[in-house]
Amino acid sequence: MFTLLLTFFFTMSLVAQITGYVDSVEIHRTDTIYFDFGSDELTEQSAAAVASLAADRPGELELYLEGHTDAVGSDALNDALAERRSQNTLAAALAAGWPADAVEIRHFGEKRPIIKTTDREWRNRRVLLRSGLPKRYARFRGRITDEAGNPLAGGVIAHGRYLQDTARSNDEGEYTLFLPLDEAIRLDVYARNHFFSSHTLTLEAASATDTALVTRLETAAVGSKISVPDLYFVGNRRDLLKESLPVLPRLLQFMRTSPEIRIELAGHVNSPGDKQGPGSWQFRLAEGRAKLVHDYLLHFGIPASRISYRGYSNFEMIYPKARGENEMRANRRVEIRVLSSGVID
Repeated sequence: MFTLLLTFFFTMSLVAQITGYVDSVEIHRTDTIYFDFGSDELTEQSAAAVASLAADRPGELELYLEGHTDAVGSDALNDALAERRSQNTLAAALAAGWPADAVEIRHFGEKRPIIKTTDREWRNRRVLLRSGLPKRYARFRGRITDEAGNPLAGGVIAHGRYLQDTARSNDEGEYTLFLPLDEAIRLDVYARNHFFSSHTLTLEAASATDTALVTRLETAAVGSKISVPDLYFVGNRRDLLKESLPVLPRLLQFMRTSPEIRIELAGHVNSPGDKQGPGSWQFRLAEGRAKLVHDYLLHFGIPASRISYRGYSNFEMIYPKARGENEMRANRRVEIRVLSSGVID
């Protein structure tokens, strides 16, 4: 007997979890170009790299340039050389179409070497180019607990347009992340021997507060099952909908976080009417959907001894008389069924 647990994604505009701010840049691209000894002239290869960066400017990105030298020569001469390298790189970027009002330029001479040496070193003779979007980040606090509110040691993965960051919770289940304001962010929350959960949120500027986002995770006990959130299939096919592809890595992380767990992947179809048993196209389709997820986990290193799959045809439709695309899509699903785990009763 399996107990069904439903886990939902939800979108919200959060204010209460912001406890401070920091200004930073979301980096879109980083390039480094190198110079001949004593020279401030761009090589043909360097000029091509600058042109490539200038052509890759989605949105209102800004350009940040840093000029550097090796340690041969005086500080004053190297400062001047680093400045000329930055200015010549800027000229190449402007000639390639980068707007002049979206540039910040600095030079450090020999003060920030990649390789610490007083000799000639080509890797120190460089200009670093970064394109990015100036952003204000919020200090975001969250807490991971079980169903009863007891703290869990777990982890959080944050995904945004240019962002991917992780955090671990402490003994009180608390974690802190710096997240960009006014941008959709997905938080995937995990803890050992618990089902994962996800939040989609947008942080808005507000005054500081001590309230944290609490994520309560369901225990992955033997006999429990969960419909994998947002894992949906094309009608009458075993192919995932495009928007469901990012769900597979979350399931993989769940299996990696809980190495004691052994699961069955249960495939289902939307087919109102009489139940269709082995040999029917409905049964084969349900099995094929479960096998698709099984093969993905197998490909990325989950041992075959920990995962099995089975088709349930149209035996267990959530909506036996589905009306509308949303209900039909909910019937076309794969569930996780826990066969064994590290949970001690």
